[in-house]
Amino acid sequence: MPRRTRRSRFTLYISRFTPWRIGSLPLAVLAGVAFFGYALATWLPKPPPKPDATWTRILDTGEFRVGIDPSFPPFESDNAQGELFGFDIALANELTREWTQATGTPVRVEYVYSGFDGLYDALQNGQFDAIISALPYDPKKTQDVLFSHAYFDSGPVIVVRAGDATTKTYYDLMGKRIGVELGSAGDAFARRWQRRLKFDLHPFASPADALRALQLRQVDATLTDLIAFNEFARANGDVQTVGAPLTHELIVIAVRKDAPTLLGYINAALNAFKRDGRLEQLQREWF
Repeated sequence: MPRRTRRSRFTLYISRFTPWRIGSLPLAVLAGVAFFGYALATWLPKPPPKPDATWTRILDTGEFRVGIDPSFPPFESDNAQGELFGFDIALANELTREWTQATGTPVRVEYVYSGFDGLYDALQNGQFDAIISALPYDPKKTQDVLFSHAYFDSGPVIVVRAGDATTKTYYDLMGKRIGVELGSAGDAFARRWQRRLKFDLHPFASPADALRALQLRQVDATLTDLIAFNEFARANGDVQTVGAPLTHELIVIAVRKDAPTLLGYINAALNAFKRDGRLEQLQREWF
């Protein structure tokens, strides 16, 4: 009993001269070590992530394999002699030129043909590295693939006859005759606004029919996408677009979920193309 009393008095004596309790010292040391580790992990620069296997293979082989359905001009077409041309073809070639310059490793495009409905499955099976084929952004597919930044907006636009200065926005469609392709995005937009703007809606079997009705003055404006507009305008030349797309139908590039490095290089190149005007130049060339 006296010995237990002496130990208790010694503990009280020591506590007067140190802020730490002897029993809590190990816990304090552990807390300090934990804080130091947290500081290292938070404040010190992190090492760059390891490149994914797809990007590593592209640099090792110099081949960027692109899946396309070459039946959708002006995005991609085959001239029946094995030669591809179109907006997506020019974009893919520009991507590899950008990467060759950035990495110092020559990279070229190898195109792999696929039906459009089978592009996603072929990508997942490793038949190619990316889909560049007028691919619309699909939020339902984000669990399966990674999508790039948008490089084109194929949403419907207002088309009027050349020289029409009365139509600047869709509010100016009030009371007019509007042509649309039945079931299209332009048709859906028009039906949402028909009651409010009180215009006369004329559905047609195809965008070409709607544009032809515009040319013949059977309607005052047509809501259609830029692809149909450009195809018609090349042959006729007496129509013009007004304003920005009425709704957004974004065209993107898809890669597998295990290819984040490749996606990063795609997005970096697309951002560079937007900044320096190369993307706009390609659009003017093909649309």
